Amino acid sequence: LQIITMGCGGSKNKDGKDQKKDDTIPYEMKDCLIPEYMEVFNKGGELLKNAEDIRAGLIDTRDKAFEILEADRLIAPSVYDAIKALLVTASGNNGGKFPADAFELKEETPYIVLNIDEKAEETHDLNEQIKTWLQTVLDAPKKIEEMLGQANELQQKAQEFPGQAKDAAQNANIPMMKIPSALKNTAQNAQTLGKGVSKLTVLKDAAKSALDNLKATVQQLKTEKGSFPDLAKQAHEKKLKLPKDVVGELWSKDKFKPKEEAQAKPQQKPATK
Repeated sequence: LQIITMGCGGSKNKDGKDQKKDDTIPYEMKDCLIPEYMEVFNKGGELLKNAEDIRAGLIDTRDKAFEILEADRLIAPSVYDAIKALLVTASGNNGGKFPADAFELKEETPYIVLNIDEKAEETHDLNEQIKTWLQTVLDAPKKIEEMLGQANELQQKAQEFPGQAKDAAQNANIPMMKIPSALKNTAQNAQTLGKGVSKLTVLKDAAKSALDNLKATVQQLKTEKGSFPDLAKQAHEKKLKLPKDVVGELWSKDKFKPKEEAQAKPQQKPATK
């Protein structure tokens, strides 16, 4: 079974370190003082704001979860790593006993239900990120498909505005001294809408990949959940209170990048009786 890994998709800087790609969807529109134009721009801005909220739920939550795990030391970090770390850490902090109802797996939406103590300080942040990601990923593909259709219609209208803005501004009786600002804002709003639609198109593919990733993660959880009770016991015995420590101590050595291998300890096998 192949699990889709979730990298940041950036380039390298001069020091060879990953640079995060800015995938934020722009949505702020400036008043161009032309009512019929602003009707289109405001609709587009609201739509793109909703799209940005979805993007944050898909991408930012995943990245924050990886930061909590210090997942940059892993060769191919995945959402599976985040969920596994959450479950093992929570159980380790609860006496090392892995409860039978720690999570539920389903064949259809919502696919996975996590039953984690939301008040536990050590796992609170990771739980929040994963919970938001799971809630967002289920509806994102359908919502983005609908948004993209609406956004394309608005963009087709808006792309004509800059060439017609001077006449439209005069017809709207805008004071002469404010016309340059109206023209500038019209052009900028049209550009913002165009950029937003382009990024929304990219987000459409990301949302589909995220849903595929969720389904693949569920299958891996089914396959490997039998190892979780022993990992929870080890986490408790080693006093590993934080998810990043659980990953560093209990993940197998081959999961880490070469430069980190010396710091990562191999996963221990269950003791034989």
